[in-house]
Amino acid sequence: MNIHEYQAKSIFSKFGINVPNGFIAYTPKEAKEAAYKISEIGPWVVKAQIQAGARDEGKFSDKRAGKKGGIRLSKSIEDVYSNANEMLENMLITNQTGAKGRLVSRVYVEEYIKSVNKFYVGLTIDKETASVVLIVSSDYDKDNEDIINAMETPNKLFKVNLGLQRKIDKKQASEVCDFMQAKVLVGDMKNFIDSLLNVFYTYDATAVEINPIGVTKNGQIWALDAKICFDSNALYRHKDITSMVDEAEIEERELKALKFGFQYKELDSGIGIIVNGDGLALNTINEAKNINLDTACFLNLKGGVDRDKIAESIKLIMTNPKVDGIFINILGGFLRCNLIADGILNVANDLGLNIPLIVRFEGTNKDEATEILNKSNLSFLIAEDTASGLNMLKRAIEEDF
Repeated sequence: MNIHEYQAKSIFSKFGINVPNGFIAYTPKEAKEAAYKISEIGPWVVKAQIQAGARDEGKFSDKRAGKKGGIRLSKSIEDVYSNANEMLENMLITNQTGAKGRLVSRVYVEEYIKSVNKFYVGLTIDKETASVVLIVSSDYDKDNEDIINAMETPNKLFKVNLGLQRKIDKKQASEVCDFMQAKVLVGDMKNFIDSLLNVFYTYDATAVEINPIGVTKNGQIWALDAKICFDSNALYRHKDITSMVDEAEIEERELKALKFGFQYKELDSGIGIIVNGDGLALNTINEAKNINLDTACFLNLKGGVDRDKIAESIKLIMTNPKVDGIFINILGGFLRCNLIADGILNVANDLGLNIPLIVRFEGTNKDEATEILNKSNLSFLIAEDTASGLNMLKRAIEEDF
């Protein structure tokens, strides 16, 4: 789950990280009022709030916004008003939004902090070593994906494997300062990164990024931007974070699944996969790729729900026009296989079944679930394992074409 920059900055502030004074605005008038609250003379920065990177280099679809991007320095109150007016209710297109772009429904007006040095700083998870990694880059002007992928540019990127330590030591902080070549006290750098780590662990984050941090001439460190990605599986522990969800930023099918307590992810085109468990999802997608089956989307069901919610969630896959076949791969435990079978029948009887569907059950109430499907008048194919199920689906799709 993602949140907006201004929301991430509010969290940073609670953990003692310097953030510019700022206010959210939904109208040009509110943007003007926000600027007055910050300063009477400025300058100010007006920022479009969408959950995508490279806003500064983005372009708006409506020509009234001109060629300027989604982050603008405003030297007068009139500039603040006009910039907010051009951004709001306009589609901002960046290299992370796709061609359609994202609608700007709010802007963030904040004080301008003059910096003598700027850098990217991020915390993320290295899945190969199962550890937290600190990344510092001088390429702060690039979007975050470019930075994380730039591991082969040692002169521009500094990486520290932190393991599971929740604080860095002074030697590590000193190495970061040396790489940045900025006039920052080692103790201040240590406190800054320790605060980021505190945010990371407190909120079960998968990534915490600042692009850029700014270092002022007196050595202060400021979070000029903010991004936090949360582990969706841990959101039940953070009701304050779930209240920050901006539904307009979430694709319609994903939002429906989220309301049912499930995880839905849209990829490209190909087959639809329904599983119960992250590991099973990854394994199924990888095995499908091994036999040249692309994945259009996957739905990760959770236990503790009724068959109606399961049925409604399965509809998300069945009604997706990019899906040319469905593989349901369930390892029954707390989520019983017979509930899935009932859900499948409810949807199939309601919508019909015009694409191939293969089911594999294992675990709790497997036999009962298999019997439910076998007694139906619908043409389900039941597989013994993941590999055979995917091969059955591939053959069925090829025969349909």
